[in-house]
Amino acid sequence: MLRAPLSRTRNCRAIGHFPSSAAQQCITHIETPGRIMVGPPPSCEEESEENMPPMAAMNDERTTLDQYVRSRQVNLARSLSGRAKIYLDTRFWIIARDVASGVCTGAVEQELLLLLRRGVADGKMFCPISEGIFVELMKQKNTSSRRLGTARLIDELSLGVSITTHQSRIATEIAHFIYSTCGENNIYDVEELVWTKLSYALGYVHPSMPGREKNSILQLQKSFFDMMWEIPLSKMVGMVGDERSARDSRLPDRVKEMNANIAAHAHTLRSFQQTYRSEIAGAAEVCSHVAADVMCAIADRTIGSSPPKGSEQWENTRHTFRNLLIAVFEKPIVRRALRTMHIYACLHANLRWNKGRQLEVNDLFDFEHATAALAYCDAFFTDRSLCALTTARNVSLDQINNCRVTAHVDQAVNVLKEFLNRNHNRG
Repeated sequence: MLRAPLSRTRNCRAIGHFPSSAAQQCITHIETPGRIMVGPPPSCEEESEENMPPMAAMNDERTTLDQYVRSRQVNLARSLSGRAKIYLDTRFWIIARDVASGVCTGAVEQELLLLLRRGVADGKMFCPISEGIFVELMKQKNTSSRRLGTARLIDELSLGVSITTHQSRIATEIAHFIYSTCGENNIYDVEELVWTKLSYALGYVHPSMPGREKNSILQLQKSFFDMMWEIPLSKMVGMVGDERSARDSRLPDRVKEMNANIAAHAHTLRSFQQTYRSEIAGAAEVCSHVAADVMCAIADRTIGSSPPKGSEQWENTRHTFRNLLIAVFEKPIVRRALRTMHIYACLHANLRWNKGRQLEVNDLFDFEHATAALAYCDAFFTDRSLCALTTARNVSLDQINNCRVTAHVDQAVNVLKEFLNRNHNRG
């Protein structure tokens, strides 16, 4: 089983053999996910870390940091079972915040916030955020009525929950798909592996303390993780401050480069489907090492050995699975299993196929919002252009996870009423 560390993904630009793929230029370094398997059933004498109380798992030296983090994620996901997942993009968070602060007094907007609060209080829904929402929140003016006001409302309506990073979800879906295809039955549901707390919306970062005793370091890392796990977003935004992120400062140059690349290859595009396949090919190139790592992990467990990473045999495995990933995306069942790659590729393909359209910086955030919402949420409240893009007939991305998509506040109110008036049984 996989034991790769859970750490923040590095923002190095991916270089591959498909320069015409816009998605490839956006999907940066992907790390193979840690523990997605449940592991062997616990014996009568020994509990698995997933069944241990948090304090017992924290104090148990046999429970690695990777296992501890994963167990907290799984327990969080299970605690949310039965609640509808309502994804608000930044526009809708601002509408709700302005109602909460008294700035907006429109009747339909007030009803929107009322229903959201009722749904959360009644245990019928919650409103998770994503890394994109976190980054856009930090762009708001640092005042109690704006940034802090939004953060407080997010704390209330999200239940402290964020979806994991875009790169993490891609890697988890690939690993889950391969394990399940190879006949592994003892694995978590993928929906249990994509939720975390607000403080880790940008990824996992663990302190390192060279020179300290191993078990002491592990205990401190678990304690630090638990402390961060419980920090509300309203406190986090005060800790982060106003410093502009490195990712933020590089985005205009990246978008300029991507537009030049898109224009250079526009003459090669003959259909939307060809454009989509180009996007999938580029994404598969970036992500193929995850598939190779998973297959090596399976080989280690079944035959006791696997080729070293970077060796010729490992590279051959990576190349084989890159080609396999490209080929299997023709199947609807694979597009559903690898939904994050599929949705992201569709969005970029749609943009490229509209040859008069230039990519903008905000598109990258919009695509992250859409990918998170459409893959794992029950409703997505966004703006008109993204609503039209995601529900277009040639992609029908709202149907992948039966996600209700709207850009109108009155329609969002009707969607919330439907969720409140029925027993919600989706996991």
